[in-house]
Amino acid sequence: MAARHGSIRPALLAGRWYPAEPDACRLAIDEAAQGADPGGVGLIGPHAGWSYSGACAGLGYAGLARSRAGADLVVVFGSHRGPAGPDTLFGGEAWDTPLGPLETDRELAREIAEALPLEPEPVRPAQADNAVELHLPFVRRLFPDARLLMLGVAAAPGALAIGRWVGERVRARGRRAAFVGSTDLTHYGPSYGWAPRGTSDEAVRWVREVNDAGFLDAVLADRPEAALAHALEERSACCPGAVAATMEAVRAYAGEVTPRLVDHRLSYDVRPAESFVGYASVAL
Repeated sequence: MAARHGSIRPALLAGRWYPAEPDACRLAIDEAAQGADPGGVGLIGPHAGWSYSGACAGLGYAGLARSRAGADLVVVFGSHRGPAGPDTLFGGEAWDTPLGPLETDRELAREIAEALPLEPEPVRPAQADNAVELHLPFVRRLFPDARLLMLGVAAAPGALAIGRWVGERVRARGRRAAFVGSTDLTHYGPSYGWAPRGTSDEAVRWVREVNDAGFLDAVLADRPEAALAHALEERSACCPGAVAATMEAVRAYAGEVTPRLVDHRLSYDVRPAESFVGYASVAL
């Protein structure tokens, strides 16, 4: 999809990881985002190609859109970040999507940039980042009146403080907000250079019932520090900083976090292979 001029980040994965044609994109979202109970003020959701994780993401977004109808701000904690970061904030005009640009709340972004030691998230990145981009058409479609605040956070304890500060500022401004944390779960198999249980059906069971489940158990117990530690020690999530930041932002904004598992599946369920990835949606 061609990028627009100005400080708008292009939709680099449209037409490859999800539909680039507006009607097809809209239809895919509408088909995925239905049938879920209303769910809190936040969401942990996956970010793979929609043929693999779109249905899982859609169930999470369906509940979030029902509970946060009329939201005027969506805060997305995303980007692939290891423990060394960097922590970033997008201050550009918008992110492009097949459904039109998703505009940044630039006033709020400037306030956060002045208060927190965050590096600029680039408008023209060296490579596409599915950890953010795969969520944004859902946001654009289901929260049509919302502006975007996007932060990338390291997989480190500082993610909790960033999330807490952002949640407090959003609450203080009286915004009707929704919060999204982007992560996939275990990346298993030869393609990822990690197969501690071999490549049998037992490996699939172990990823689903042990490794993914260990991370999700910590999230569902409202223990973001434990979720972060499990991900780093057991390779059970690729963007745990985003998860920790989102949970703390929801706590600061709403006063509590009540996690509920909406869906959990593997790419193996769509296409059995020696290499596969876990996905989950958790309402917060």
